[in-house]
Amino acid sequence: MSKSLYQPKYELLNEIMSNVKEATYFPYKENEDILDPEEAQLNSIFIFDDVACDKQDKIRAYFSMGRHKAVDCFYLCQSYARIPKHLIRDNANLIVLFKQDDLNLRHVYDDHVGVDMSLETFKQMCSEYWKDKYGFLTIDRDSDIDKARYRKNADCFICI
Repeated sequence: MSKSLYQPKYELLNEIMSNVKEATYFPYKENEDILDPEEAQLNSIFIFDDVACDKQDKIRAYFSMGRHKAVDCFYLCQSYARIPKHLIRDNANLIVLFKQDDLNLRHVYDDHVGVDMSLETFKQMCSEYWKDKYGFLTIDRDSDIDKARYRKNADCFICI
């Protein structure tokens, strides 16, 4: 679901998916058009983009019940603090963090990082990763800290 389906990335996704016979692409522009999680097809992927100002009930339902239907969800938002903590932030397995301001960085630290390192160390690590154009930090919440819970971008595993 996205309010911005006219963007080139979604137009390209639509074009690519139209050539994949084994998959069906259902773009949603409005929240009320999204299927309930119980009605979703098995092994679906849902991308929630630019929806922080929308009602979050159905989105929360996907983050809490979608796993029962093998549904993978992506929640794209400019501001981590705007993502509802209950059921969405708390149920995220991977956090992909592009450059953030101090308020958002503090929320990420409090929610996911605080037991692993100091806030100052976390800020320094993020600052280092964000030096590269499009650089980001990935936090894999399902991994133990000694099994590379933190990554520079998606593929450079960092042991703390």
